[in-house]
Order: sequence, then C-alpha cells, then structure tokens
Amino acid sequence: MDYFNKGRLSLSDEVYNYIVKKIVDNEWKIGEKLPSESQMCKIFGVSRTSVRAALQTLQGSGMIVTMQGVGSFVHKLPNEIYKQDVDIASDISSEQFKDFFEFRRAIEFSAIDFFVKRATVQEELYLAQIVKQMYEIQSKSDFAKKDFEFHMTIIKGAKNIFLTEAMHNNQEMFLHYMTEIIRLTKKPLSTLAEEHNKLYSFLLEKKANAAKEFLYHDNTYYHVAYFSPKPKSE
Repeated sequence: MDYFNKGRLSLSDEVYNYIVKKIVDNEWKIGEKLPSESQMCKIFGVSRTSVRAALQTLQGSGMIVTMQGVGSFVHKLPNEIYKQDVDIASDISSEQFKDFFEFRRAIEFSAIDFFVKRATVQEELYLAQIVKQMYEIQSKSDFAKKDFEFHMTIIKGAKNIFLTEAMHNNQEMFLHYMTEIIRLTKKPLSTLAEEHNKLYSFLLEKKANAAKEFLYHDNTYYHVAYFSPKPKSE
C-alpha cells in the first residue's frame, strides 16, 4: 500500500519521521526490534533503498542499533541522541557476552521447553509473585537479583538435574552478566518488569517458542547495544 503522500519530503525522510514518531509515542520501546526492511517496504509502499537510507540515518544518530542478519532495535529516544554515554564501560567483552548468550540458549532455552510441560501450579504462582515484586523494586542491583531468581525458577521448574546443576555451577558468573546488563541498559525498571510479565505470560500460556524468541531478541539487543565494539570516531 502507499502509506505516504509522496511529493513533499523524500521517501526516506518520510520513513525516518514515521519511525521517530513511533519511538517518541512509546509504541516502539527501547530494546524493541523494528520490522524488517521487507516488511517496511510493504507497510510504506516504498523501495528497499528508501527504507535502508532511513535506517542508516537512524543508526548514524544512535537512535537504533543494528546487527547484520538479525535486524534493528530501538536504542535511544530522540532527545537522548546528543547526550554522551556515561559509565558505559564494562568488564565483559563482546566474545564473552557471546559465550554467555550461547550458554543461556543451551540451558535456559531447553529449560523453557520442559517448564511449559512440567512446571507445577505452585511454580507458576511463584513466578507471578516474582514479577509482582519486580514492579516494586527501585534499585538496579536488587532487580538483578530478582531477575536471576526468576530465570532460576524456570530452570528448576524444568525438573532436569543436569540443567539445574549447570546453572548452579555457573550462578555467580551468570548473575554478574545479568547485573551488568541491567546496569548498562537505558530501559526503566518498570519496562524490565513489564518484559518479565510478558515472558511469564508466554510460559503460562505454554508458548515456549514465543518465550524463546523474546529472550533471543532481548539478548541480541543487549549484545549489539552494550557489548559490541563501538566504531571509532573520525
């Protein structure tokens, strides 16, 4: 469909303005994955060239971050793009975060498949209680501990001793990585709580694939936004 009134601005500017408005209106939140280039072409009725030019402008401003082969994610609000990031350094390298993410996929993604089949009502209710507590937490460090408890409950609910032991043996390192993610992210704690509520809903509805896809995109965003090498300024 032809989404724009062509003729006033360039098509790439129209796409750019549309995406910015979605971000400003909080319809597309920080960390959320944008529609693919091909999807945007269909939405707006424009060429891939126009979409790509708009995305390149957004990426250049820091409003979005992109990982080749995965897609683009909202990273900053328009009023934040000229602010200098402070205290953004981490002791976790890109390769180390990649290892963490691979471990998480091997352990937690498998646990999710089992959790939706084996979890008791009590374990589901306990997850709901954790999410409720997340909405009340004001400290990032406290939120990280509750975050770890949430994901540990999923793994315990899978009722597989090898998955549980693998997490126990690496829990100190796992908690450190989760603490760093929450320290660095620009998402408000209320947004993080809402994300866990969404993940909890997927588990309660036995939508294992949706839960895993959500975690995959979320961790991919953190990787490219905070743990990937930054391009050198000219």
